Amino acid sequence: MTKHYKNEQLMKFLVIIGAIVGLLTIILRLAHLENYGYVDALVALDEIVIFIVGLVIVILTFLVALKPNNPIPFHWLVLIIFAILLVVFGAGIWACVLVLIAGLIGLIEDL
Repeated sequence: MTKHYKNEQLMKFLVIIGAIVGLLTIILRLAHLENYGYVDALVALDEIVIFIVGLVIVILTFLVALKPNNPIPFHWLVLIIFAILLVVFGAGIWACVLVLIAGLIGLIEDL
């Protein structure tokens, strides 16, 4: 049995917008364009490795919102973990904030 949130549509919208912003930030980072949303957290890793892992995280974030509970559960804890992974692997702070807000909405509904 799956959990359905009251504000599930808002949460899905925030996650999709966060994934789109993250994808754009990763592409801008690979093109060496300056963007203030990027946090250089992993300095030791190569740009291509950060791009590939960040792209995988963004695709998984899309899948959480578009197919809830099919590949990955649509749960507030998963959204918070993806928010942290987005900022670590180059998707930017704005993508992290949007997905984190969706996760916090789910957390508040569980309380």
